[in-house]
Amino acid sequence: MMEPLKTSRGRQLRVMGDPALLTMDRMSEFTKRFDSDPRIVTCSLVAGIGANEVWVRATAPSGVVIAIAEDAQDLVGPLPEDDEEALTAWFLGAAERGLWHDHFMTQHMDVAKASTLMALAAMDAKEVLDPSTAAFLAQEARKPGRRLTVAIDATWLGPHETGAQVLTTAAITAMAEDVRIEAIYVVGIKELPSYARHLADLDRVRIVAAGEEIAQCDIVWYPNQIDGRSNIGDARALGRRVVTTYLDLIAYDIPRYHGSPEAWGTYRALQRRIALSVDGITAISADVANRLLTEVPRLDPQRVQPLPLGLDHIVGASAPDAPDADLDATIAALGGKRFVAVLGNDFQHKNRDFAIAVWQRVLQAGQACDLVLAGLHVKSSSSKVAEDALLSTHVDLRGAAHTVGHLTGKSRAWLLANAAAVLYPSSAEGFGLVPYEAAILGTPSTFADFGPLKEIAGITGLPKHWSVEAFATDLEQLLASDDAARQRVADLHRAIAEHSWQGFSNGLVDFFQQILARPTVLTSAVGGTAADTAALAAILSSRTWRASESLRKVRSKIRRK
Repeated sequence: MMEPLKTSRGRQLRVMGDPALLTMDRMSEFTKRFDSDPRIVTCSLVAGIGANEVWVRATAPSGVVIAIAEDAQDLVGPLPEDDEEALTAWFLGAAERGLWHDHFMTQHMDVAKASTLMALAAMDAKEVLDPSTAAFLAQEARKPGRRLTVAIDATWLGPHETGAQVLTTAAITAMAEDVRIEAIYVVGIKELPSYARHLADLDRVRIVAAGEEIAQCDIVWYPNQIDGRSNIGDARALGRRVVTTYLDLIAYDIPRYHGSPEAWGTYRALQRRIALSVDGITAISADVANRLLTEVPRLDPQRVQPLPLGLDHIVGASAPDAPDADLDATIAALGGKRFVAVLGNDFQHKNRDFAIAVWQRVLQAGQACDLVLAGLHVKSSSSKVAEDALLSTHVDLRGAAHTVGHLTGKSRAWLLANAAAVLYPSSAEGFGLVPYEAAILGTPSTFADFGPLKEIAGITGLPKHWSVEAFATDLEQLLASDDAARQRVADLHRAIAEHSWQGFSNGLVDFFQQILARPTVLTSAVGGTAADTAALAAILSSRTWRASESLRKVRSKIRRK
């Protein structure tokens, strides 16, 4: 115990802890705080991480210095001497009388390095992670120039590498080289798949084991939009700000991706609710960002950032001399004939049945070639029945169709490199990687001039809509004219050169810093449970939210000027 202190209004204080920590400025803060309200029974000096020094009301004292008002003894009982258990009981007794425990939070190093007298009470430790509390708000403003810690959800890193998996691995690889990043914690995965194992060898990257607890990071980032497998409430324990990336709204739009109309409605509501619950959203194209803002008009546009994917991960790709064994039967059936490739699982929006009709029209125009359809068969929203119906009546001897399931990366590259052209008639994409992957291997492709493909590729001469005639005309030209094929590849190469993963990473970290500098969203305390759904609905229907909507719009306009 230190020597007793007295406030200017005569309150006697008993002080526990290192006297050197109670500087003149801090002593003045403490005595003024005690004099501000007789209900304040303790004031604690606590190490914080916010840029500002701030008072926060707590449920019990904590920290490196604790000052106790002796005038509470008539209510609570005699103040124990050097008995931690008895002191804890006394502090609880004070709280049960309705008296207050206040924390003075500071980020100064002398406090951060000092020995803690009492740890945060369980309730205070829980509430410092809750965006609805004053304790959380006190930590929001960070010191400028501080390097960031980022937790990244890797739940989607499954056995097969598609565009969603490329996003996660390429972004982590690029971020690990950013000097603004202190550490990256990869969470939510038991074992890295083969295509992602290099992440464990990167500086600043640590793979977090299942069940392992880590300190709360500055940011938790979900590289793929949050669905029923994740709980936004859990995310708040991982990061002070939650950022998610929306890849597309395909499952939002297509009912057959879901088991029932009710499941579809639940998913749609979840995506809107998550968008309003997170602190920041990136989208892999402006097309996706604009669509999200249309679907969720209460979103603050300043919290939504389009960040097109990098494409330089494919720049070094080269055609393998031979594919893996998964293509042996297909190669044997091709017998050296030229072929058009269609890559993608048989989701209806990939339009593989439409691709068959386009190919058949090209055969009728005199361009002999086979067709290779590569991709998994899906259980829902599949075009397999329509594909089988078309192929069962196919009699044109100028070309045969071949189907193959999922391909290894080596076989996929071989197929893209050896195809005469790639037919990519998808009508729903968030980005669309296949045309760029084909171009880097020297193969032209045809695809509709829409949405993200129009935005990123930015080339002319593509089909403007999904008609068999338009696609067949473009594909026939690519097959018949070497000049047309070379021009299509060159146009796509220009787009590839403009989009790097380092650029994506730089933009992402910039966005992280912007989101950290802003307060959490009003709806940030809402999670993913039924109760949270009701809570969010209550917030959005409240008079306060409705009354402040015009003000939020005015602020948004001011920021854009």
